[in-house]
Amino acid sequence: MNLLGLLAAYSTLLAAGIGVALLVMKNSTRVNAIECACLSWLLGTGTVSLLLWIGGIALSGLALQLFVTLVCVILGFVGWRIQKTNAIRFSLPRPNSSLEWTLAALLVVELVAIFVVSLKHTLGWDGLLNWEIKARYAFLNSGVLPQSYYSSSGRAFSHPEYPLAIPFTELWLYLWMGTPHQFWIKTIFPLFYISGALLIALLLNRLTGKRWIGLIVALLMPFVPFVTASPGGVIVGYVDIPLSVFYVTALGYLACSLESNSLLTYAAVLTFVPWIKSEGLILWSLLAVLGLIVGVVRHRLRSFIIAILPGLFLILGWRVYLRAMHAVMPSDFARPTFELLTHNLNRLGPIFAITFAEITEMTHWSIFWLLALVAVIYLFASRTLSRLLIALGLIGPVLLYLLTYLFSAWPSYTAHITSSLPRLLLQVMPVTWLAIGLALASIKTEPEKLD
Repeated sequence: MNLLGLLAAYSTLLAAGIGVALLVMKNSTRVNAIECACLSWLLGTGTVSLLLWIGGIALSGLALQLFVTLVCVILGFVGWRIQKTNAIRFSLPRPNSSLEWTLAALLVVELVAIFVVSLKHTLGWDGLLNWEIKARYAFLNSGVLPQSYYSSSGRAFSHPEYPLAIPFTELWLYLWMGTPHQFWIKTIFPLFYISGALLIALLLNRLTGKRWIGLIVALLMPFVPFVTASPGGVIVGYVDIPLSVFYVTALGYLACSLESNSLLTYAAVLTFVPWIKSEGLILWSLLAVLGLIVGVVRHRLRSFIIAILPGLFLILGWRVYLRAMHAVMPSDFARPTFELLTHNLNRLGPIFAITFAEITEMTHWSIFWLLALVAVIYLFASRTLSRLLIALGLIGPVLLYLLTYLFSAWPSYTAHITSSLPRLLLQVMPVTWLAIGLALASIKTEPEKLD
């Protein structure tokens, strides 16, 4: 029974995702099947979780489940009609050389191994007490988080203000299985990682024209120790990996929009970035600014303003909802003021010292951040707009995250840094690999000058 319910949950979720993916790719006559599948997973989880939240305002129980299922089926039907009407053909590109065949085979084996290992590992602390707890509360309350959960100071430890993309994806599986079975919800986390690895390979192929570079980068990702062997990694049910995948996908398609019609894909993925975790608001803001810069450079400012509006509405809607629920807000950071900023500027030295110690910690990162530094230098030297976007997309979040510690309200702000910084760095790990791949491709190529 659990397996049948799990199959139904995944089928409806992917139906919604395929529908949305084909909507944003409707102007293409040929669609990469792997790309469509990865985008369907990302957009499907975002859509279903959003529907559960919005629908839960007025519905509950079986009515809520039927409502979301109906919308999923309709979206799937719309996608099918678009595919038929626009004569969209799905393609599965084949490797062109023995090297590409070997790399592709190794990548498949690696991704399967990560999936299996993820199923053998239990959910970690945050996976249980920040994310799964919301799915379980909602399941036991007919699919809706009770108002008392948001307003109870006794549950503040579980961050009721966090967005609901991952908990409500877990909830969707629970509703169809009819039981809150923690084992099966672990399947969603390696799927985010797999989607991210494949999309990075595809984006690098599109940005460089060299498929082997994308395959090598995707293969190397798990060799950063923190990705698979520490708290926050892919196997413990934390949300940093899913957030990082949404971020790198939106940024990658923004870079691709300079040469192709991928603006709709950027807009669709961007919408869900702040819906994954609170830090997503920082990442969304940076992506929105970069998008507006591209809009100005390419004389498409109106299109990019429209592209960021859905995410802006989602951010504002979630804030209004939390206020209506009288949600207990976090006390990790003080309200930013100019006076507090000037008073805490003396923290900058320790902040950067702890950061340096972290990024040079071999047991966490090996030589990953050294490669990142070399890559950023190459990208800035290229003076190519797409490369500059990726470099800014890597440096920007790191600097913004570090500056937030100026407003830390912890008794020891240094303890705050050491406890959270590694996972914040994990959120830009895929973008860093994208930068490394682009730098590798640019070593023997003449850089295209920025207009």
